[in-house]
Amino acid sequence: MKLAALIIMIGAQLMAQTIAPEWENPEIIGINKEAPHATLVPFHDVESSLSFAAQRSDRYQLLNGDWKFKFLAKPADAPDFYKSDYADADWDLLAVPSNWQMKGYGQPIYTNITHPFPADPPKVPHDANETGLYRREFELPAGWHGREIFLHFAGVQSAMTVWVNGEKVGYSQDSMLPAEFNITSYVKQGRNVLAVQVIRWSDGSYLEDQDFWRLSGIYRDVYLVARPHVYLRDFQIITDLDQHYENATLTIEFSVMNASVKAVKDHAIAIRLAGHGLDVTENVKVPEIDARKEGYLTFSRQIAAPKKWSAEIPDLYTITFALHDADGSALEVVSQKIGFRKVELVNGQVLVNGKAPSFKGVNRHEIQPDAGRTVSEATMIKDIVLMKQHNINAVRTSHYPNQTRWYELCDEYGLYVIDEANIESHELWANRRIYLDEKPEWQRAFVTRGTAMVERDKNHASIIMWSMGNETGYGTAFDVMYREMKALDPTRPIHYESRTPAYIADLSKYDIISTMYPTLAHIIELTEKDPTRPVVICEYAHSMGNSTGNLKKYWDLFESHPRLQGAFIWDFVDQGLAKKSDDGRDYFAYGGDYGDVPNDLNFCINGVVNPDRRPQPAMQECKKIFQFVKVSAIDLHAGVIAVENKYNFAALDFLQLEWQLVTPFATVKSGTIKDLGVPPGESRVFVIGPFDEPLTPDDHYLNVSLKLKSDQAWAEQGYEVAWEQFVFPVRTKMKKEATAGQVTAKTSGHMLYVTAADVVAAFDKKSGAFSSLQLGGVELLERGARVNLWRAPTDNDDGGANNSFGARWRRDGLDALTFSARQVDVAENGAMVKIVVRGSLAAKAGDIDVTTSYVVCSDGKIHVQNSIAVPDAIKTLPRVGTEWLLKNEFDQVTWYGRGPHENYIDRKEGARFGVYASALHDLYFPYVKPQENGNRCDVRWMTIANSDNVGLLVIGEPSFEFSATHYSLQNLTQAKHTIDVEEAPYTALNIDYQQAGLGGDDSWNPRTHQEYQLRSGSYEFGYTIMPNDFTKKPLRDLLK
Repeated sequence: MKLAALIIMIGAQLMAQTIAPEWENPEIIGINKEAPHATLVPFHDVESSLSFAAQRSDRYQLLNGDWKFKFLAKPADAPDFYKSDYADADWDLLAVPSNWQMKGYGQPIYTNITHPFPADPPKVPHDANETGLYRREFELPAGWHGREIFLHFAGVQSAMTVWVNGEKVGYSQDSMLPAEFNITSYVKQGRNVLAVQVIRWSDGSYLEDQDFWRLSGIYRDVYLVARPHVYLRDFQIITDLDQHYENATLTIEFSVMNASVKAVKDHAIAIRLAGHGLDVTENVKVPEIDARKEGYLTFSRQIAAPKKWSAEIPDLYTITFALHDADGSALEVVSQKIGFRKVELVNGQVLVNGKAPSFKGVNRHEIQPDAGRTVSEATMIKDIVLMKQHNINAVRTSHYPNQTRWYELCDEYGLYVIDEANIESHELWANRRIYLDEKPEWQRAFVTRGTAMVERDKNHASIIMWSMGNETGYGTAFDVMYREMKALDPTRPIHYESRTPAYIADLSKYDIISTMYPTLAHIIELTEKDPTRPVVICEYAHSMGNSTGNLKKYWDLFESHPRLQGAFIWDFVDQGLAKKSDDGRDYFAYGGDYGDVPNDLNFCINGVVNPDRRPQPAMQECKKIFQFVKVSAIDLHAGVIAVENKYNFAALDFLQLEWQLVTPFATVKSGTIKDLGVPPGESRVFVIGPFDEPLTPDDHYLNVSLKLKSDQAWAEQGYEVAWEQFVFPVRTKMKKEATAGQVTAKTSGHMLYVTAADVVAAFDKKSGAFSSLQLGGVELLERGARVNLWRAPTDNDDGGANNSFGARWRRDGLDALTFSARQVDVAENGAMVKIVVRGSLAAKAGDIDVTTSYVVCSDGKIHVQNSIAVPDAIKTLPRVGTEWLLKNEFDQVTWYGRGPHENYIDRKEGARFGVYASALHDLYFPYVKPQENGNRCDVRWMTIANSDNVGLLVIGEPSFEFSATHYSLQNLTQAKHTIDVEEAPYTALNIDYQQAGLGGDDSWNPRTHQEYQLRSGSYEFGYTIMPNDFTKKPLRDLLK
């Protein structure tokens, strides 16, 4: 007996060692899970269902809240915690929904491609595999007795096992779609105990290798629903439009489940469609359904001229389904918002209601800095409002299905959505050539992630494309998935792009030609290869840090070809997590900040908005380039303009046009056109002039602004949605003669003191330094001007490792240049003093010759002229300019140039000319990882002053770029986070000939376009500075 027992024990141990657990078996994707279906909440009557508030239903019980929680290092440490009588009094409380890493348990990990564990599919770590144990009690409402009870988890990452009252209910993986279990046979009246084990890594993790934070837990809602024994299990709503896109055919396919032990008949569904003056009712009989079987029926009805849904005009209707039994009693009621729209592929274009929209899109991860992947409705609305306000009309759910509320909001506010399956196997496919999509045992795991997404989300008007995943290669599994998704929903095109590592011009074999981060030439090549399909770029404009240059070039190309239907910026929001420093200061964390190894540092910081949703300056570029109204000048002096409506469906009745004829200091004329009346896709000419009266020699601009006439869901009345600015030809100004007066120069040792009126400038004749500048005894300088060729590298500057611009600049020694004067010459004639400094900047790649001249005039103006010769060995430069260090008190800035936000030579379309004023602190933008920021282009003049209005006027010859900050260049270069940026005891003012462009085609190659680079060669630039008390001598008088 003992031997037999020993044999049995050894056999059991061997079996346990050889049989993989569910979370290491790719063929097990769920146990006892309900089939996927459309999102629905049952109500007891029509009136309550029309609230669309789940918690107002007596058939719904939300289980969110504080759950008992135990954190473990590995799954094997789990005790028999699922037993009803298990003692959990000493367990912690954890909010559900949440990611446990955001609550102080375990470790957030950020990687882009590399798995955070040794990848050997389907195996995952058994020892280093964070595990969360959850317990909570619940009681069923009295009215639920005798009903079918379902337990719904909206999202759990990455694998979970569920017990109710000590009995195992089931298992699930796929972190981004619901898991639903019928727990009718497990629950009882009174106290029930729900226990859940969540494991961080499972075989499913090999399909979830997205570029995001690796977080775990029950992070979406958990709830119970009660259904009658005969219930509406699923429904699919299809809206088709006739050939004129006028009248509709509404088709609804129902699935009714009979969970009872006997057949049922004579049931019916009462359908009501209402909204926008329409009220249609009809009863549809349900066919007889055998016991424990599902019945199917289809309803179809012609709807005359319904309002159509589009992202521009998101008109929705309400449809209600009331399931009645044979006696006519309502069993349950379900309501749904629907939009009438048709998506089709015609002549190589995606059409929505017969029109070909341009997708001005963004990719969006679900992330909230204080809550990880548990994103609140308020944050979702904020995201959508920001998108709408900045003319973004499309979003890709990169790279997984989002919370269902997201799609409801996109339906309501109006966004086109590419809904993407939770599939990415980036490391295995791209780096190791392991193709899971070709392995039969993995096929069902792939396919169900696509089909389950379709089943859940199929009734949302906003979804105009499905996507089968991201960066996983092409394999048989995708062919099968495509066929099965098409069988479920033939009404939408299917997208899939799997970027080849070599960027070869492969065409996707599916409905849409798509690629990532292409050159303009590559896009043209793709377009010409297959004229039968549309081209949609699923990722471009990699917006890492201070980026998003060159955007206009892409849109000039897109708008030149009807089959180029737009692109999706990578990405919308920086994936920074809220963290505190040891001394309590707040900042946003990225990879490595939690001790996570491996990590990809700040490669998750790629948004056009900060983690807290503060729009970055690049959003203004998006808004301008994406705007749907184009204004052009036909005859500027006659005041004849054309307004082109580039919307597909919206007439411009909701906008009014406001115009102003302005100079830098005054509004000359203004007016409003309240009724534009421009139909979609058409243009209309308006006369707002003439402007033929004598114009002064000042610069004149015609500013045209299109603003909302009334409040919209996403913006208030008066919000500007589009603008244009026209520059009148500049009239030659008479050169102002220098004020009569004397300039005196005195030498003391090697110092030269030049006095003009109440200005005293001091120069070191030995070093060539501009040492002091005083106005009426007030010192302005902390240190005089130095030629500066460095900037704190942007993320794009450092993209490309050793071949990056930043690496080359450092190798050339541009970050540590030292100036040596060879010769200092002084000339004077009583009306002016000229100091010429000749010398060189010592760089590792060779000396850079510099000649700087200062001409001090009798009125206190100082003309600065620089001549810089960069040797051929230095191929590119970050900037060419001069840096002045002023006293710290000079912190009020006014300028005439592009603004008000920062702008650069390849990102300035969204910055209009004007006179702007700002506190110095507000010129700085807090990128998550500090870098170059705050530049302004095409500046004619600027002032910087202290609280007494004493300061410096800088006048361009004819223009310059500038930035001003309280932070040192060295500090910005070295800082890793915003808390590392420390205020310097001075004001740094950069007056530049030019900075290099930002780039943005991608962030891992040096791809700043050639025309926006600064190359070796000779540079000549000058400007004039003038110390001034602006209270005594107003700026306008100085500029006359």
